Amino acid sequence: MEVLAEGLATQRPEINQGLRIQTDTTTWLAETLHGSMRTGFEFNFDGQELRSEDGSSLNDIFDESIAEARVVTEWNPSMLFELRRRLVERDELDDMYKMVSGELPNTMVVISDFPEELADSKEDVGGYNVNRQQTMMRVITLGENGKLRITTQSLDGSNRQALEAIYAQMGEPVQEGELLSQRVNRQLPGEWQDQLTDNLTKAYDDSLTRQRGGEWHAGISQQPDRNMVDTYDFALKQNDLIDWFVAEKIANPARAEKLRYKLAAAATARHERYLKNLYGNQLVPGVVSYRSVVSMESIANHRGLQAELIREEKRAARSGRVFSGCGASIKSGSNELSDGLSDGENQMSDSGYGRGRRRQKCEYNSKQCPKCGEKNVKTIETATLIRGEGKKCRCVVHKKK
Repeated sequence: MEVLAEGLATQRPEINQGLRIQTDTTTWLAETLHGSMRTGFEFNFDGQELRSEDGSSLNDIFDESIAEARVVTEWNPSMLFELRRRLVERDELDDMYKMVSGELPNTMVVISDFPEELADSKEDVGGYNVNRQQTMMRVITLGENGKLRITTQSLDGSNRQALEAIYAQMGEPVQEGELLSQRVNRQLPGEWQDQLTDNLTKAYDDSLTRQRGGEWHAGISQQPDRNMVDTYDFALKQNDLIDWFVAEKIANPARAEKLRYKLAAAATARHERYLKNLYGNQLVPGVVSYRSVVSMESIANHRGLQAELIREEKRAARSGRVFSGCGASIKSGSNELSDGLSDGENQMSDSGYGRGRRRQKCEYNSKQCPKCGEKNVKTIETATLIRGEGKKCRCVVHKKK
């Protein structure tokens, strides 16, 4: 078994650290922006395990996520629901293996609805946006090439009646309670698989129209302001912001994380202005993208990227904005650190799995951990920062087995 594991390890492609950080940053930005977000990732089956593009084992990622949730709930019992959800998601992974082996049909739909426990929360918790209360709908398909693809679509509001309309569209009965465990399995032709996410999103929006009138897109009302831009596509176009953050992250990961609020503030300001220009018919004649508008404004006003970052950070801080995405909710002045996630872990988080989870760099460095008494915890392989409600940060050390 050890020889086999070593053989598999040697077959893994070299990890492009810059590309990994770029992908993670882009997806995190997309989640922080107010709009519809759709992502898609593929996974390979090596004969034993499902693995991400960098060779990470999904088994390890899901199991470690459960272990981390147990630690979180030990310090903060109000987060017990997160452990429950991760155990359900582990069952979802088991069903993926059944899809690959032919025991289940080639398509699975998962409705990861917003946790009921946070319905009345007044502030964002661990990446859950309490104002938007998003459902993450996952359409998991097995292609003829043998690859498993997870396409994730955000649905604002987690409207129960509209979510049940998705089940009705699939001809599937709905039980009371949380929908996360109520997976739908179907055998579909390839062309139907490609259209399924669009069709189910439309079923959600059509239900909202019947309930409330008006026009909706991925659960977002299009009145009075239209908002139909895919936030992931928009984030991909913010090359200057992403290139800047990636360079900072490679140079000094800890310092870069202190800049994440500034990054989100600038991207959010651009996104809001872009929507206003796009749907308010205020674009300069001949300009086809907001990237061009940014360049023109910068030249005309002699404003560079750093000036923009500082300006938007101050504006966001004054209004008390919080940016939530991929398991992290960041306030002005916070020091959320997200080092150590593999590409596969990022993809799972970006697909809505374990949204309250984000591994952190240990703030204690060479100090003694108040929980386990370990010293020089930075030298231990992995450390997780647990931020409990009303509690100070505590370092929890996970040693290699």
